[in-house]
Amino acid sequence: MENIFYVAKREFKSYFLTPVGYVMLGLVGLLCGIAFVLSFLTYVDISQSPFQYGYSSVPDFEETFLSPFFVFCGILIMFLSPLITMRLFSEEYSKGTIELLFTYPIRDRDIILGKFLASLGILTLTVCVIAGNSFLLLPYTDIEPIVLIFGLFSVFLMGMAVLSIGMFVSSLISTPITAGLVSFGVYLVLFIAGNVAEKMPEKNPAPESLPQVLQKIIENMYFVVRSVMLELPLDNHAKNMALGIFEPKDIVYYLLWTVFFIFLTFRSLESRNWKG
Repeated sequence: MENIFYVAKREFKSYFLTPVGYVMLGLVGLLCGIAFVLSFLTYVDISQSPFQYGYSSVPDFEETFLSPFFVFCGILIMFLSPLITMRLFSEEYSKGTIELLFTYPIRDRDIILGKFLASLGILTLTVCVIAGNSFLLLPYTDIEPIVLIFGLFSVFLMGMAVLSIGMFVSSLISTPITAGLVSFGVYLVLFIAGNVAEKMPEKNPAPESLPQVLQKIIENMYFVVRSVMLELPLDNHAKNMALGIFEPKDIVYYLLWTVFFIFLTFRSLESRNWKG
């Protein structure tokens, strides 16, 4: 554990020796602050004249404002996270310092978990920035603090899964900018896949003129593809959590994403060492 914290401390400090840490926190604070104000003002307008916006009564605050706000914050962190992850391993490779790091009496496990822990440190700071906006609601609404805490926790879990993906991409690519662009592309594909899947019809798309056996095969394949595509977007499982609804499957979903890509990072690093 001591070696893990040593690597994490070294990596965390490096974020603030360059503009990366400040840019990340500044962008999250600015964009989430703007989204918070605009969303809150919109809800105020809706609550004053719900009929003009298609509501029969004043809509639920958590469902109309709070959940979409937290999901937006999670998506924002997802697309900004390459600023954090692109340098985890790619910068070490490009500068040639990875060999020096391997000369230290530490294991690959310590390097990977230490770097991931440092990225979680930046993520924690960004969640704290978002919390500064969120807790402004307490004096003016009847929201329970636990609901806000659980919503912030959903943002953290989503960010944790995103960082694990970015770290894996960084372990594959030796150029930080390229690693950042590839990570951004992966997140974009996952995001688009979910939107496409939601618009796909639930019924079997196979023409009725086909034999029944073939229709059944196409139906089963279509169901599997659509189900997988619906599960790909990382924001889908944050929607209920942002409402304060506790479902273990949502937490397990993010933990499995995180563990899987940390495992792939282990394999990637072992492969590079073997080639070297």
